[in-house]
Amino acid sequence: MANLIKCKACGYVTKEGTVKDVCPACGVPAKMFEPYTDPVSEKRRTILGLHVHPIMVHFPQAFSITLLLLAVLSYVSSPPIKESLFVSIQVISFLLPYFIILSLLSGLFDGKIRFRKLTTPFLKRKIIIGLIFLNIAFILAFIAFSGRLAVSPIREYFILLTIAEVACSALLGWIGGHLMEAKFPG
Repeated sequence: MANLIKCKACGYVTKEGTVKDVCPACGVPAKMFEPYTDPVSEKRRTILGLHVHPIMVHFPQAFSITLLLLAVLSYVSSPPIKESLFVSIQVISFLLPYFIILSLLSGLFDGKIRFRKLTTPFLKRKIIIGLIFLNIAFILAFIAFSGRLAVSPIREYFILLTIAEVACSALLGWIGGHLMEAKFPG
């Protein structure tokens, strides 16, 4: 394992010899680096370094925002474009629950590797919000395939649910951001 150094100012960790004049993260002089010993085993660090869960969560986040934008655009679009938007909404609504399931599974795996248990307060919140996110996604898919998406007030309900999806997504990201560098040693 390579020798590591850590920026005293911002906590950025890198291999010794990779920093030139300044910290690439915060820009302080290179003299602000000190030797660092990683408290996480190399095997766990390798798994965590794949960033599977942080990568997986971007799909449902992007899909939720896209659904909201497409639904809003359907109000101002001409009929032929509106039909294309509804087809796009159907496709994304169909895929969204699957990507949320993959994100939930990768999150459970990440939580188990990172904290060795899934019962920490933040992880419990993430699991509950993730399940709410998934249930709303199933409702959105049902509405998208009901054939009534163009009907008022169904489209308004759809938009409200996509706003709830975006809120769940943002909340999950906010909690996840607080957990990025947290992990048990060993």
